[in-house]
Amino acid sequence: MDSESLRSDSSSELGSTAVPSYLTSLTAAQRASLVELKRLCETQHVYWYTGKAGANDDVTLLYGARFLSNNTANGVRRYLRARDYRVQAAFEQYSATIAWRQKLHLDDLYLNADISHFESTSRLFPLWTGRRSRAGVPLFAYRIPKVSPQDLLASTKSDPNLTSVFLPAEYSSQFVQPLCARLHSDGAMPYLMHIIDLSGVGVKHFWNLRAHLQKLSTMATAHYPEAVDRIFILGAPSFFPTIWRYINKWFEPNLTSKISVLSSAEAYVVLTQYIHPDDIPMFAGGNLDWDYGMYPNLDEDARRLVGVLAKSWVEGPLKFVQDDRGDKIVSTGSVRGNVRSKVLVSLPGYGGIDESDESEA
Repeated sequence: MDSESLRSDSSSELGSTAVPSYLTSLTAAQRASLVELKRLCETQHVYWYTGKAGANDDVTLLYGARFLSNNTANGVRRYLRARDYRVQAAFEQYSATIAWRQKLHLDDLYLNADISHFESTSRLFPLWTGRRSRAGVPLFAYRIPKVSPQDLLASTKSDPNLTSVFLPAEYSSQFVQPLCARLHSDGAMPYLMHIIDLSGVGVKHFWNLRAHLQKLSTMATAHYPEAVDRIFILGAPSFFPTIWRYINKWFEPNLTSKISVLSSAEAYVVLTQYIHPDDIPMFAGGNLDWDYGMYPNLDEDARRLVGVLAKSWVEGPLKFVQDDRGDKIVSTGSVRGNVRSKVLVSLPGYGGIDESDESEA
């Protein structure tokens, strides 16, 4: 079967209407793998539970009649990439993630999370600056000196499964990435970019976090694969070779290959190759008036898209919902046990769908 025939057949299997360009860019073999993974999930009754908010991108991606965009950290294609498009290996990792999420009730936890707890937990992990790289990848920053090891360890004492610490990851996959996908010409944004500042970090600071970071990294690699575009490390201390040995143990080679450790002399030159100076925070040598702990400082395109939300940021978990009536930004979470679910912004249509590429079932 030639590649055109496979593309047509795969499009019918994967969805009967408009197909986003990130799928048409797949090779014939990769598209066949995606079709095979869909069939395997169906025959094995592996379904993505999405909580009470309605359809999730992954369900639509696997079972829906229409594709949206691969903009969640749990998109099926991400598992295929992580396993070099080996379907069985991807299926095993994907189904393990589904079981893990269901055991923790992670989707419902995100929808019902106490807002104050959500905010305090989020400020122990990388935060979205509100900006994107030159390629449209959302830019996060993490300033380790501003994170107290005591606070981080205390946040998990009553949470041995580390459920709460994955709320920030859900914020990325359920809000930030689909929002940035809407702004991206390809209609997809499966990646994140990180600037990590280690300036002033001492041996004791790192050592106190070592076991905790190892457990987090292991779980993130297993359940949020292929989420990183690039990681830039600034202010590496003299003992960084020791840290690097641990990093190589904790993460797979395809992730460590995306990490760049930059000296003060080369940081600006390298960062500006990937990020406009106006989108680089001042602490990293750029012009952006943003620092760790602040709300996102959105770029102009994002401001125009989200409207009033840019003027008055809403704390707590947010969700980018896509359905036949259009895209919406919804506030979730709870205040003193009272769950909120309010549409903050309504956007017509689908982000990034190439309507000219239609395939009939």
